[in-house]
Amino acid sequence: MTIGAIGPLPQAPDEYDVEYMTQLIDRLDQIHQLLSRAVGTGWQVSNVTADTVLNADSTTTAEIADVLGTLITQMKDRGMLGG
Repeated sequence: MTIGAIGPLPQAPDEYDVEYMTQLIDRLDQIHQLLSRAVGTGWQVSNVTADTVLNADSTTTAEIADVLGTLITQMKDRGMLGG
């Protein structure tokens, strides 16, 4: 499932509209499901030194690997990637 661009929420109608609220709740539920599901499984890293700084002007392959490994670890910890 894909979603289009998420813009500002619409203004509330002047009167309570059951159909409008049902559609809004369904749309919010779809967005929540997309944003909260883990991406794939099997993500593992090893020998990573936690590193959250990447100097784009002067870097090494090891530094890039550490930054990527740190990112993967943090995403797994937050449930964004399956382990």
